[in-house]
Amino acid sequence: MSKEIIWKPSKDLVENSKLTKFLNFSKIQDYNELEKKSLTDPGWLWDSVIKFSDLKFFKPYSKIIDESKGIPWTRWCVDGKTNIVLNCIDRHKDKDFFKETFIFSEREDGTETSITYEEFNKRISKVGNTLKNNGFKKGDVIALYMPQFIETYIAYFSILKIGCIVLPLFSGYGSKAVIERLNIAKAKGIFTVEKTFRKAKEIRMFDQIKGDLDQVKSLEKIFLLGNDKGKKIFNWENFDNVSDKLKTEEMNAEDPAIIHFTSGTTGKPKGCVYTHIGLVTKMAFDEGILADFKQTDVHLCMADMGWMVGSKSATIASSHGAKMIIAEGVPDFPDELRFWKLIEKYKVTWTELSPALIRNQMTKDKKLFENLDLSSLRIICTGGEPWTEKPWKWLFEFIGKSKVPIMNSAGGTEVSGSILHCCLHRPFKVGSFNAPIPGMSADIVDSKGQKVSADQMGELVMRKSSIGLTKSLWNDDERYIQNYWKVIKNDLWVHGDLASKDKDGHWYLHGRSDDTIKVSGKRIGPSELESIIVKSGKVKDKIPAYANGWYTVERDPKQFAEAAQRVVDKGYIGMKFDPFGNGDLDRESISDDGSEARNSSPSDVKFFGTDDDAHDKNFIAMLKNPVNLFLMKGFCGAIKDMGRFYKFFPHLINETIVILL
Repeated sequence: MSKEIIWKPSKDLVENSKLTKFLNFSKIQDYNELEKKSLTDPGWLWDSVIKFSDLKFFKPYSKIIDESKGIPWTRWCVDGKTNIVLNCIDRHKDKDFFKETFIFSEREDGTETSITYEEFNKRISKVGNTLKNNGFKKGDVIALYMPQFIETYIAYFSILKIGCIVLPLFSGYGSKAVIERLNIAKAKGIFTVEKTFRKAKEIRMFDQIKGDLDQVKSLEKIFLLGNDKGKKIFNWENFDNVSDKLKTEEMNAEDPAIIHFTSGTTGKPKGCVYTHIGLVTKMAFDEGILADFKQTDVHLCMADMGWMVGSKSATIASSHGAKMIIAEGVPDFPDELRFWKLIEKYKVTWTELSPALIRNQMTKDKKLFENLDLSSLRIICTGGEPWTEKPWKWLFEFIGKSKVPIMNSAGGTEVSGSILHCCLHRPFKVGSFNAPIPGMSADIVDSKGQKVSADQMGELVMRKSSIGLTKSLWNDDERYIQNYWKVIKNDLWVHGDLASKDKDGHWYLHGRSDDTIKVSGKRIGPSELESIIVKSGKVKDKIPAYANGWYTVERDPKQFAEAAQRVVDKGYIGMKFDPFGNGDLDRESISDDGSEARNSSPSDVKFFGTDDDAHDKNFIAMLKNPVNLFLMKGFCGAIKDMGRFYKFFPHLINETIVILL
């Protein structure tokens, strides 16, 4: 990618930014000084963020940081009592905007609804009272298996309000994934819906899971937006028959608030734990101060509540008293420019999106955009994967008219936000992160934990804990330590991303470290290969491809093959597939013809963990004719080098379109 400066902040932008206000509040000269002081005194930083952002407590904390039990077990806001709802809803009750719209919602069929902060508060109190009347208490886990509806957010905040723990689940999960996570978390309740729509297809969400819910022994109640009846079912309309007055529960600052499971395809899902003070403080800094989010902003992000970006979105908008837009379905249906038309219609000022969305949109005829007015946009935040040059420039130049800053971020579920970000006080390069986030002690090291030189690729790590970092893994302390804090050496957090930093201090991501491909002894990240492939001009822009869901439930080899065939029968010629998960396969055991690989996959991924050669051959045949394969990065991570990759599936190089996602 180009290493030239492509954007510089204006004097007016710098002077009026919240970052400048924060530096003045903290009596810090500039961002460089802020970085340095946060490394030596992270407690000072997070204490300053809390005070600057006026985060509320029922009882103030006696100590901002306690590292007495070791860095992985750092405690924050010791003895303090608070609640996410206190900082996202209650704190606004005396403000004029409390009577104004909080959420605008659009269903896929065009149905529009909205709700004010005042009405939203009454609704979450009604639901909260109902939960308490049904025996739910502090510390109980309640799941959300819902699409982007206003009711989803009402349920989310009502659970938090009474001191229960929210378990958001991706609305595209099949029954097996849902049941597994409910059991790990020992969920006592679940909110779900009868149906939703995705690209005009009716998705019967409750029907997908109801036959298996008896496998969850801890489950006591199902809260259903729909008409289905049953012994454990409480229908949504009955929430209206209770009081709309409810005091927010006082919680210890580090009490668990949310469990977000990581999305890996191999091994037991990892439950990341967000605390009541951790998430709001991280969002106050990452998005409020660094990404300049303000009360006057209008927020749009179409991420599902089941991913951590869903919790981020809910927290960013509500904690600032801003407006947010939610939309059922996908960004390009029923109108292929739906995402941009939402921005135009609601005068969105601050949006968060992924490179994948831009790769999809940049293939469309530019004439379609001619009459769109996107002038309301002032900040674009991006994340989820590394950028390549062409999509980034399309977003910056075509959508943002080379004026709107692209605030690139990198982090993930485990850190409830970002490790790397962009600073509005500094210039941008294409796809870069122009700054590490203060308080995250970011660094890049080699396999021995030694700091790498400029432009050298290494592991992205943190040398300290941070206030938003997951509090261990849900009921799995040992796995937490082994997977993150002892990968290279003790007390060094390894995030699992490959990164580099140039001589000007700009950081870059190169893909997951377990997805690295070795060519002639050199480590290459998937993003580099993608960039080369795109530049070749030989990649088709459009093919009928089935992106998600066809293999999420099926683990039996026969069912797996049948599910794939059903997709083919529908006319799709591409499928996104991750046959090797995160690449934990024993790479040394791969034979030249790939036969040993098929017998050495992790036990829970049955496709290559079977001796059913007929099944293997059937699937390979489907890939060759007529199906193209969209490779997830983990596939390449499972292959020791490109030579063996070619020998394993040569038709993937010769006969199919290969896209590294």
